[in-house]
Amino acid sequence: MFIPDSDPQDLWRETRVAVAAEWPLARVVEPDFTARPSGQGVIETAWVEPPAEPLVPGVIPTSPSLFPPRRQRLIVRFSPGTAGAWIEAVLETQSIAEAHAPMGPGRVEMVGGWQTAQPLSGSRDVTTILVAQLAPSAEPIYPLPRLTGDGIDVTTGREPPWAHSAYPRLARTGYKVLEDYRNFYSCDSLVCLTAAFGAGALMANTGFDTTMQTAWMESVQPTDIGKTLLNCKDIGEGRYALSVFGVAAVTGIILEGNPTGDVIGEWGSRSLRMFVVGAPPIYVLQLATGASRPVDGNGSKWHMFNDNNGVSGHAFIGAIPFLAAAEMVESPWAKGGLYFCSTLTGLSRMTDNAHYPSQVFLGWYLAVASSVAVSRTEMHFDSMVVRVVPLPIADLGGVAVEGRW
Repeated sequence: MFIPDSDPQDLWRETRVAVAAEWPLARVVEPDFTARPSGQGVIETAWVEPPAEPLVPGVIPTSPSLFPPRRQRLIVRFSPGTAGAWIEAVLETQSIAEAHAPMGPGRVEMVGGWQTAQPLSGSRDVTTILVAQLAPSAEPIYPLPRLTGDGIDVTTGREPPWAHSAYPRLARTGYKVLEDYRNFYSCDSLVCLTAAFGAGALMANTGFDTTMQTAWMESVQPTDIGKTLLNCKDIGEGRYALSVFGVAAVTGIILEGNPTGDVIGEWGSRSLRMFVVGAPPIYVLQLATGASRPVDGNGSKWHMFNDNNGVSGHAFIGAIPFLAAAEMVESPWAKGGLYFCSTLTGLSRMTDNAHYPSQVFLGWYLAVASSVAVSRTEMHFDSMVVRVVPLPIADLGGVAVEGRW
């Protein structure tokens, strides 16, 4: 915990006095206050036998000090700062284990840092106890406990896999695209894709598609809204969109480190990767469904490999730039506006009588699934970690949340 104090040296003296009042000191290492950063101070106490639990009439005592025999010592680490000091107290307990114990007799159990059931502190944290003695009226900062596995802090950032590549930019792109595919074809993503595919099949092979398309052509297409929607078709033209995405990605490479260039480059990179991930299933589903356009007069039902219009490619490509931008903004209003704009190209294809609602829906949803896959990749390689853990504060309790990226 961090205790604010204008004089860290005075706080060190108070810490030493507070520990000496309860424990016999065995070793004291003075912190180096002149060094930058300051050297850490350590206080180690001698081993002592913990006090036994008070006897309660009618209750068999269960104190660990009865059996097996135990002894304890306290280790306090003091790290001076500019306006206070970090203090951590660890309670070590040594017990004489049974002869057949897996770890053998005399094993040392490390207990402390957070809640402990040792007789000295009951169910409270030894660090909290010490800080309460040193600064009863202060507002100390409580750090989160370390998440450890076999003594290793698993929240530390790891080196990206492309760090030692001869061509780091190319390797970074390759790793990210591979991760995009893993996310797109993950179990939870496939479940959602299957549900969307089923919804599209239900729309196409019932009277829903033809009814909705007829109503749309009669009520929307002749209006000013319909005329406006017709102008949105070009957003989904691959030859235009892919050129813009590529130029944006190259701009990001050229202006790497510039805030504006980084934003443009990330948008272009996300958009290109969304196309690379979603284009193959679009092509396969267009052929597999075998559906025709409304203007063909063959209806909306699926006939495998009979035609190649079962999914709207324009709806897919036209949604990409808006969905990529939506994942990069934080404002809910901006996200909502961009998500709405992502549907305009698909609606233009219905207005042009070139695709049924199910075909537009499938194209748009594959763009959404690609966007989610790319966003998961970005979070994965940014090493974002979110933890929610219980937080003891003196005799109270609460929850702490930590996010790292």
